[in-house]
Parts: sequence; C-alpha cells; structure tokens
Amino acid sequence: MEMEPAARLKPWGDLSTSLVVSGQEVDSDSLLMELRLADSEEFSLAEGVGIYSGPGWATLTVDERCSKSAEGQAAELIRFLSPRKSALDALKKAGKLVKVDVAGVAESGSGLHISPDVLAGLAELGVPVTFTTVRASGEDEEDPLAWLG
Repeated sequence: MEMEPAARLKPWGDLSTSLVVSGQEVDSDSLLMELRLADSEEFSLAEGVGIYSGPGWATLTVDERCSKSAEGQAAELIRFLSPRKSALDALKKAGKLVKVDVAGVAESGSGLHISPDVLAGLAELGVPVTFTTVRASGEDEEDPLAWLG
C-alpha cells in the first residue's frame, strides 16, 4: 500500500494551534501578563493571533486568518513563545498545565503536515504537543497519538 504524499492530502478544516494553560486563577489577563504580551505591539498587530479563556484555562491561539497550515500556525506560535521560554517554565513551576494543541476538523483523506524544523522548534519550548481532532458533526474523535503518552 502506497502512502499519498502530504501535498496531496486535504488539510484539516477549522485549524488552530494554541498554547493552552490551565489551572487555578488562569484567565486571559493572567496569561497576557505571564507571557509579557499585554504591552507587545507585535502581539496587538498580529492577524489571526488571540488570547481566549474560560473557567480555569486560557489559550494563546493562532488561527486560519494567520495561516491555513498547521506548519505556519505552529511557526507563528514558536515565534511568539521562543523568547518567552522562561515564562513557560515559570507557569509549569507554578503548577499550571501547559501544552501546545493543534486542533481541527479531520475528515477521511485529510492530513496534517509539520516539518521537522517546526517540530524541533515545538520541542525546544519544553511543553507537550497534543492533537485534537473533531469530526464535521462536532463529535470529538479519540486522539490517534494518545498511546504515545
């Protein structure tokens, strides 16, 4: 059985790549402060990059307005987070759950491509990377990489 080249696979739909921080007293304001983004002109002018939050969690999310590809979104997230690695480490030391999550609608025949260089950049952040797939019907699918731990 031959594998299709990544270029021929349909990309995931509604793709977003996020730094996810969860724990007590986590919200959008605290994440902006921790990552020193509140006064960042670079952040305020970035198209398709935003902070979102709910009870006990907040995300720094790069969406399809910035890049339609997981590769481009992850690269943009790395660009924001690499100079702020000490802030990520401080969040982890404070007991917060910190990860990068790539999420989107995965349909039959769709795929996700992230180059080794971008994957290495994600690894250098020192946080786990997860993949959340959602069916078009809105039901969560099991993470096919969950067995990796």
